[in-house]
Amino acid sequence: MIRCTLCLMMMVILSGCSSTKKIDVDKLPPPPSTQELVEAHNARIATLDTLWARVSVRAKGTYEDGTTYEEQGEGHLQIVRPDRVSLSIGKLGETYFVFGASESQYWSFNLLDSDRKVMLIGDMDQVTQPKAAALGLPVHPSELIPLSGLATIDLSQAGGARWREDGLAYGISTPARWGTTITWFDPSTRLVVQTQAYDEYNELIATADMSRYKDAQVPGELPVQVPGKIEITTPNDNGFVRIETSDPESRTIRAMVYQPERLQRRYRVDEVIDLDEPIDP
Repeated sequence: MIRCTLCLMMMVILSGCSSTKKIDVDKLPPPPSTQELVEAHNARIATLDTLWARVSVRAKGTYEDGTTYEEQGEGHLQIVRPDRVSLSIGKLGETYFVFGASESQYWSFNLLDSDRKVMLIGDMDQVTQPKAAALGLPVHPSELIPLSGLATIDLSQAGGARWREDGLAYGISTPARWGTTITWFDPSTRLVVQTQAYDEYNELIATADMSRYKDAQVPGELPVQVPGKIEITTPNDNGFVRIETSDPESRTIRAMVYQPERLQRRYRVDEVIDLDEPIDP
């Protein structure tokens, strides 16, 4: 009995050691070609022109003064490819936060204080990193769909395929507004498991991990698998934003969702902050 127990313990120890052993990616077989990866990815999501889903959002982090926060809410994620996205979050049927972006503008609504509802808005052609940070975005507003792994990839701009350092995924790089984006694929499913955004100095600015894929219904077409969980993190920060989707489907999205002026009237905003206006000293 003691001998069996010792054998079992040794098996657990050895299996633990083998799982943490570093993989030499140079000894792995070559990954699929860039063309093969891009064409397979684009074909898989080709029919998903729009996406509507219920979401549960959990955010955890630290304010600049050192205090920590943890918030959770429910809402909706709405995407119209290639460049329109909307995320609303609230509780008990009340909307407290809305973020949106179109081909020309990006905006957010803070509706938590019913006596001071605030809207922030800016033009896409004038986005800077500090302006995006004012909305809590680590990447350019137009890069949120690629960051979620739901954007098609331009083969003519895609970089050479390579293995990730841990040998568990292979990926390709594409140019982004502020640098590059690397899209990593699961070798067995070819689904996107991670995207990483780098700035112009090749410094990592955001990572999104995708998992728990589920079918999004597409009228007249086969379902398209989309991430059921997207977790976004940034370097030197122990916080995260976790988005979990349910009931995803391709449906017609109301035009109003991407018209900030109409949303401003709907939410009865008290103050509008134009991020492109000069700041008064």
